[in-house]
This record gives sequence, C-alpha cells and structure tokens, in this order.
Amino acid sequence: MNSKPDQASLRKVTHVTHYDYQQPAECAQQICILQPQEGTGMLAGPLRKGQRVIHHSLRIQPNPSTVQSRTDAFGNVVHHFELNYPQDHLEVHSEMEVEVLPQLHPGAIEDLPGPAWNKLVEGIRYRAGSSIHADHQFRFESKHVPLSEPMRDYGMLDFWPNRPVVASAKALMNRIYREFTYKSGSTTIHTTVIEVMQRREGVCQDFAHLMLSVLRSLGLPARYVSGYMLTDPPPGQARLLGADASHAWVSLWCGEDLGWVDFDPTNNQLPDTRYVTVAVGRDYADVPPMRGVVHGGGKHKLKVAVTVL
Repeated sequence: MNSKPDQASLRKVTHVTHYDYQQPAECAQQICILQPQEGTGMLAGPLRKGQRVIHHSLRIQPNPSTVQSRTDAFGNVVHHFELNYPQDHLEVHSEMEVEVLPQLHPGAIEDLPGPAWNKLVEGIRYRAGSSIHADHQFRFESKHVPLSEPMRDYGMLDFWPNRPVVASAKALMNRIYREFTYKSGSTTIHTTVIEVMQRREGVCQDFAHLMLSVLRSLGLPARYVSGYMLTDPPPGQARLLGADASHAWVSLWCGEDLGWVDFDPTNNQLPDTRYVTVAVGRDYADVPPMRGVVHGGGKHKLKVAVTVL
C-alpha cells in the first residue's frame, strides 16, 4: 500500500526473529523492544508529526514461562520474558498496524527553519541555579557515540555561525550520504564511529551514530531512532537502502517551536509517512530489538525477516 508522503498512511509491519540452537538450551531470559511508540509528546513536531498505534501483537514460541512489560526512561515499551525449560529454538513474531501522520507543513524547512544552531546550543546550556533542560541528556557521550574535536570540526563545515539549525542538519545529512557508502555486512555493532570515518562505509546504524557524534560534539541534543520504513517505494522512485530489516535514523532537538526533527543520513531525506518509529534512545545500545542471556544451546543460527506494507 503506497501513499504520498504528505498524506496520513496506515503501515503494517511484521518482524520475525528466529533462533535455532545447536543443542537444547536449558533456560533463557530475553528483552525485546518491538512495540512502536505513540507519536504524542516528545515525538510530535511540525516536521515529524507522529504516529498512532492501532494494533500490536507479540507472539513467542515456545510459550514463555513469564512475560512482563514496562516503559523505560525514554518512553519505549520493553517486554521481558523467560523460558525456564529446555528449548531448541526461539521465535518472536511482532505484528503492528500504525497510522503515521503527515508533515504539518509540506515546505517546512523553508517555512520553519528554526533558530540559529549556535543560539540554540547557548539557550539550553546549563547555568548554576537554573533547571536542567529535559533534553540535556541527549547532548552527552554514550556507548556508541563519542564526543571529539575531529567530529566537531567535521560538523563545522555545515554548521557555520547563525545558520538555521534545520538547514545545517540537512546539509550534514546530505554530506554523510555523499561521502559514505552503504554496504551491508561491512560492520558490526562493535564497529566504532572512528572506524566508520576511516572506512567511509557502513550501514544505517553506523551513519546514525556518526551523525549523532557530530551533532552532540557541537553541543546539540540528538537521539537515536529505531524503526522501519516502507520496503516498496512509490512508482518511479528508487528503492530505499536498509529496508529489509530494522532501520535507524537521527532525531535532532530544533527548539521549542519545531521540537524533534528526524533526519535519515542513509537515504538523505527527512523521514515521512513511509517511516514507523519503534523506539528512541542515546544510541543502539538503548534500543536493540532483542537481547538476552541463554544458558546452554551451543552455537545458534539467527534469521530476521521484516516486511513493511
């Protein structure tokens, strides 16, 4: 089901994760972040308006001994489940229907450029005796996002003094797209931002971490976004990169009027109604689709299949 990016769209997503163990595992504890966020509050804004979750289901085979859910510090829905008996495989099947809302202003970048980026940085800087800005935590270094002078210098080519923050970020996104090559399997989650800079290749999470490192090194609050995007593009448009699995992009705080604005450096575009947001965090380590501990089982084979309609 295709639609124009400026129209509300109903997206149906299926995400299947399948583990086959070499031998039966005695027990397992798993955490998954697969339920999409509602697009109100911190996800809402003129450029990336938000989304409404119509339906979400999570099926786990074999049946888990216990299942619990909670909301983490970033507003993500986290499911925790245990299998307290031997199992030779594990399948987690996530299905969702999400209405993705359109941009408030089709020409929003030109109409609402936002404040100058350096004035925005100065405005949220902490001062003794004042309250800490709610989004201050997204300015700091995190596990996969280092802060450094080289990253700041790289960003200054696009973030010159008094340039509007959205225009600056869009230029940075465009440069990452031009200068780096998408290459599936070229990196792992352990590949650092510095290595990506040196190799000039990677996948969506690498480019998201790279852009985050630049933005935060400049003093701007920026967060990692995980989700999905439409696999089949509208007629006449090129197929997007990274569409067969979970996708990752960047959300930048652009001031009180604009709020959070999303940027996809992998595809050089602002996410629209083709994108479904699942979770936000400081980097990938905060929002992996699945992670856990398995006792026994030996080596395993992992298969992941994602379909977006």
